Amino acid sequence: MIFHLAVSFAWPLVPYSSKGEEMNRKIVFFDLDGTLLGKRSGKLFQIPGDALQAIDEMKRRGHMAVACTGRPIRFVRHFFPGVFDGIIASNGAHVTLGDEVLRDWILPESRVRELCRRFDSYGCHYFFIGNDRGWARNIESAPAELVESLLKSYFFPHFIAEKWEPHEIAANAMDFVFRDEAEFKAQLPAFQGEGMVFSRHANGLSGDLTLPGNNKGIGVNCLLAHMGASRKDTAAFGDSTGDLAMMRECGTAVAMGNATDDVKQYADFVTTAIFDGGVSQGLHRLGLI
Repeated sequence: MIFHLAVSFAWPLVPYSSKGEEMNRKIVFFDLDGTLLGKRSGKLFQIPGDALQAIDEMKRRGHMAVACTGRPIRFVRHFFPGVFDGIIASNGAHVTLGDEVLRDWILPESRVRELCRRFDSYGCHYFFIGNDRGWARNIESAPAELVESLLKSYFFPHFIAEKWEPHEIAANAMDFVFRDEAEFKAQLPAFQGEGMVFSRHANGLSGDLTLPGNNKGIGVNCLLAHMGASRKDTAAFGDSTGDLAMMRECGTAVAMGNATDDVKQYADFVTTAIFDGGVSQGLHRLGLI
């Protein structure tokens, strides 16, 4: 349900126990791309300053901020140093709280080979993505400009290897590019079934795949279980289909103004867009700043 009334979603600060300590705090999970990170005026990796200020104020008041993203942890730590108390990276495959690693799942070699057979049969152009690097497959037949755009989005030079063997892969996520809309539709069956969730990127000709056994909700539950925290003390900000798994595990779901329709329809309320104060206004409406 979407609420458009000017009402407050402020929570009463009810203590919960974590590792034997009583704490009065809320835990807010933030997607990155489209929520805290976007393209503006032709520039990649733009972060709204007001959003960072709002998160800092929220933390100053005793609440926790957790990144919950499809991006690898190396990327999160580079662009958001010191911002988050915890990080759920690679769509739930890698979870940290402070310096402690709570979950670090990677594809076994047998699964890498199986996925290669599956996606090669559909002619897909794709990348395996790990915590520190990635591995490309069949990209020579993809449009060079699309591949170059995706490579830029990884930010780190020499992040992608083009020559590799399956036993060398230490990946926990996948990205895809498509020549055009017709190719996407032809390859769409490759992403259906087996619990796979495919989220298209804003350009429509690339996207990321959440593999079975991983999603942002699994990451949320991993962190909450470790802390002994309750989902009623949580909120999530997101904009795309892949964020629904995170939102379903949190007490309050907040959709960005630039979110997809399915996310807006699920959310408890819709804030403004990423560069229109979406995060800061959402946190204010939640009563956290």
